[in-house]
Amino acid sequence: MSNGVTTRARILETAWRLVGERGVHAVTVADIAAASGVSRQLVYHHFDSRAGLLVAMARHHDDASGFRARFAASRELPPVEGLETLLRLWLQYTPLILPVARALEAAVIMGDEGGAAWSDRMNAIREAFRLAVERIAAEGRLAPGWSVDTAADWIHARCHVSTWQHLVADRGWPAADYVERTIASVMPEVVAAAGGE
Repeated sequence: MSNGVTTRARILETAWRLVGERGVHAVTVADIAAASGVSRQLVYHHFDSRAGLLVAMARHHDDASGFRARFAASRELPPVEGLETLLRLWLQYTPLILPVARALEAAVIMGDEGGAAWSDRMNAIREAFRLAVERIAAEGRLAPGWSVDTAADWIHARCHVSTWQHLVADRGWPAADYVERTIASVMPEVVAAAGGE
């Protein structure tokens, strides 16, 4: 059984590397199988489809990197601190996943199966923001004019991979500046001052 787990992880890590190097549209299941040292049939046994493999690949990276555990731990913090921690974690994780994230995002545009992985991950991130905002609303700290959903949408848009790409990679902003400016602007936009001040 541990050999199956090891084989599965090897396939997922190989898929991540190849997608990051070549782009999702240029990587086939046969490529991933060959680079993993397994048969295509074994890949399909583990993942059913190319789309399933790509979704599992992105989720596996979140787990293997420790990102998912840190993300989950932010829910144990007080609501406002939890949202800020969540923002910081996501913004610091973005450059680490950027090559694969951009490849998956391009797959949506091209109608490739990799688009399912992109949608899965972006929906999960947006949902994490929604849950964090919901906790803030339950504490009576959601700023006026926002609903839980509109605030989650706004935060997600401000922290989107494409925003990081534009400001940091294309425009040359230092990554730390982007992180700090985003947090400094998003938090007061959606979180009301304590005690209604």
